[in-house]
Amino acid sequence: MSEATVIQNTPAATPAPTKPKARAERSELDLAGMQALGHNDFLDVLQLSRRGGLALIRHNSELKVFKFIGCQADWKKRMARRVGWNPARRAVRMSAELANAGIPVCVVEDHGTVSLESAPRAVWTISRYVENGRTLRQLKQELQPERPSPQIDELRQLFDDALVLLRRIHDAGFEHRDYHAGNLLVTTADDGSHNLQLVDLETVMQRRATTLRRARDLRRFLENFVEPDSYLEVIEHALQVYAPNDAKLRASILSTRRMQGLVRKRGSRWED
Repeated sequence: MSEATVIQNTPAATPAPTKPKARAERSELDLAGMQALGHNDFLDVLQLSRRGGLALIRHNSELKVFKFIGCQADWKKRMARRVGWNPARRAVRMSAELANAGIPVCVVEDHGTVSLESAPRAVWTISRYVENGRTLRQLKQELQPERPSPQIDELRQLFDDALVLLRRIHDAGFEHRDYHAGNLLVTTADDGSHNLQLVDLETVMQRRATTLRRARDLRRFLENFVEPDSYLEVIEHALQVYAPNDAKLRASILSTRRMQGLVRKRGSRWED
């Protein structure tokens, strides 16, 4: 879920006033919880954004994550809902298909619809809760808040792990279409190693990953992870991890107007 506000339960001498926009987003999450669950007694509000929110709940005696997807803020989802496409139903189905293919996912277990005044075609899901899980975006901000590109060994390894996972997804016959650091949940094992799991599966498609589709997923991940001054260097590294010596994929990644503009910010110009 992008453009999100993470709600942290940190003690403060004087609580900061809640912004009107955040209050409205929390109100929608509360209303969705009342319709879907019969209550909004959330154990914690994990995230809020203009597209919805995440809340920690106790469901059937287990901790779960309740996700509300408003759809109104995303024009593609809004138009799709009008013709009957249900992103929550897709998330449940893709969760099962990806897990069957051996891809690590945060399993989506249930879904449904709600109708709010501000979001008449909203949907919700219930997912498995992963204790101490943080998104790759959160980890990146914690480890190096001033530099978007991977600078330290731990982050470089996570960057490579994310590329390896993306290749596995594509080779298994899926296209993600929204692969970025905010949709990768990171957990740390006792030995210090990291594990990645996919979250936010509403956009995943089960179809052959052509060069164009692979390039789109890889390009989106890079555009949300790399600073302009490092684009050529990091792209070269990413291609070596994902698909060494694939000239066609390389050309496809660097061919868009946006990517060419980002590369030029370094003072270098890509020529095929």
